[in-house]
Amino acid sequence: MLNVAPNTALHAHQTVCSRLAELSLPVWRVDASGNVLAAPDVGGDIGRLLRSTPITELVSDAARSLADVDNPQIITPVSGFSVIAVPERQRRRCVAWTIALAPSGEFMLGDRFQLACQSAGLPPEQAKQALAALATYTPETIRHLAAMIGWSVADLVGEADSRHAIAGFTRQLTEDFETIDLLHSLARLMGDPSRPQDFVNRALARLNDSMQFAWLGCWIAADPRLARLPMPRTFLTGGSPLPETELSAAADSLARGMTADSKPLIISEAPETGLPRGVQCIVQPVARNSRLLGLLIAGDKQSGDPGVTSFDIHLLETAGAFIAAVLENGALYAEQSAMFIGSLKALTSSLDAKDRYTAGHSERVACLARQLALALGLPESIAERVHIAGMVHDVGKIGVPEAVLLKPGKPTEAEFAMIKRHPEIGYAILKDIPLMRDILPGVLHHHERYDGKGYPHGLAGEQIPLFGRILAIADTFDAMSSNRSYRPALGRQQVIAELQRCAGTQLDPALVPVFLSLDLSFFDRLMAAHRAHVTDVAARTA
Repeated sequence: MLNVAPNTALHAHQTVCSRLAELSLPVWRVDASGNVLAAPDVGGDIGRLLRSTPITELVSDAARSLADVDNPQIITPVSGFSVIAVPERQRRRCVAWTIALAPSGEFMLGDRFQLACQSAGLPPEQAKQALAALATYTPETIRHLAAMIGWSVADLVGEADSRHAIAGFTRQLTEDFETIDLLHSLARLMGDPSRPQDFVNRALARLNDSMQFAWLGCWIAADPRLARLPMPRTFLTGGSPLPETELSAAADSLARGMTADSKPLIISEAPETGLPRGVQCIVQPVARNSRLLGLLIAGDKQSGDPGVTSFDIHLLETAGAFIAAVLENGALYAEQSAMFIGSLKALTSSLDAKDRYTAGHSERVACLARQLALALGLPESIAERVHIAGMVHDVGKIGVPEAVLLKPGKPTEAEFAMIKRHPEIGYAILKDIPLMRDILPGVLHHHERYDGKGYPHGLAGEQIPLFGRILAIADTFDAMSSNRSYRPALGRQQVIAELQRCAGTQLDPALVPVFLSLDLSFFDRLMAAHRAHVTDVAARTA
């Protein structure tokens, strides 16, 4: 029997036909109901005779009388007209027959032959001459031929089974490799909890490489713990048939009917969700600790099996688990970061509050330093560290006597010597805090001068760490822009002129032009807010 998969059944039939044709045997393909699917591809008089209605009816009748068995069968519906029928099976059910004709001379003596000649428009003698070379079989040779066909079919079945097994094994290996590769890739991307949006974008891009879908999206739920994350609620890779706003609305609708424990949802026709009609989609919950954090959606499969497979679902489940972990870690990191920054603000605010002239100084220096770092092309993560360095750059002033810090007018030389110790005091305070180690150079060296005449170590040029050179400009700009006990704040143009004059002596000449290109509107708003706060405090304590 031809017990093969649907996509190989026709190929197997064609192979059997080819082998039987080499034996000069005409072959039909007939379905299980006896309908002829393919007639012998033979030309000339013999072809006209074989495709005539009486012959075709004999073959169809023979097929209808066949028993559903596995081995080739020999049927002789009329004398001298023997056929060898090979069943074609799919999933244990006979769906068609490959039928080979092995006639003998007796057939040319019967009525059915005469009817075939009339139907084909052939004189009997001419038809006999055409059929003579084929009508040479005896019952014994037919039995031998049937056995030979059975062996050939067995070979084909074995070959098809082997190909099917190899294809399945190859597909399984490919899917396993894709899964392992996805796990490895996503694990490598989990390093930075501060930017979960980067992970989501890269995860979608990696899924897009592994899956045969036209588009993939990720929707983030309005979970209170995720509110601190600086990221959009909808991500999209590929050509979605929906605008991002409509995809987000569709995801909102779907999420209302799902929980953290929901199974992946496969959608083919769901216009009520807002997704495109007729496009099969997978909707995978992104969940962690019994909380639904979002949805992964893959839509419009492009090639291969048009339906969603277990492999597709498995990849989305894997990616969803990673995304959920990253969102949870990102939320925890954002919460801890907010607490950390809040603690620093409280620390620096308490320090700044001692002197109405320096109120808000650390916060403004931090914001200016961050702006400059970004303008220099430094990554967001580095700019954030520069920001923290700015917030704590003057923490060492805790170790300077208040009488010196709050003294009206310019300090004496001895008093200035005390003030000059604050970078080293700040360094000593922060050096044992692991989270502060990378910002220590900025704290220690923000009063170094580019010409080497600064303190505490007299470093010059690029010997001064970049954090220190950035903070020096931000610190100088804010100091000149603020009121002091010994002078009022300078005007903006005076400050700019002084920065330009100090480029190459006090300040890094390569950084000053970049700083002067910054939009300082945020700084101005901060300065106004800090001055208003000082005025308000003074009024309430008067």
